[in-house]
Amino acid sequence: MNIRNTDISELFKKTADFLEISGANPFRVRAYRNAARTLASLAHSVNDMINDNADLTRLPGIGKELDEKIKEIIRTGKLAKLKELEERVPASLHQVLKIPGLGPRKVKRLYDNLGVRSIEELKRAAKEELIRELAGF
Repeated sequence: MNIRNTDISELFKKTADFLEISGANPFRVRAYRNAARTLASLAHSVNDMINDNADLTRLPGIGKELDEKIKEIIRTGKLAKLKELEERVPASLHQVLKIPGLGPRKVKRLYDNLGVRSIEELKRAAKEELIRELAGF
């Protein structure tokens, strides 16, 4: 399976977003974000590096655990950790994250305080002027 660096980077970004929304350890969230940046900026294909038995842990921000996650993605095209998170956090929240100005922290606040799980629910909360009551909005 030929997975591009940008594909792995996007999976790691989405995982970081969902980890943050679910209230995970900030260091773990940051690790996924840093790894995503590293992978996106690589000049060489991670797929080729793995085929050449390169040690991915030598890359900035890639530790043993993330090395295994990268290899899992290369082997299967998927990331089990992301699937697990999508089962706990509504996948529709990722659409809400695409709205300019709404990052994971604000989406988490909307989700935790107003139960917003989709763009439609966000529109409803805005029309009912509920959002303005939240700190940071």
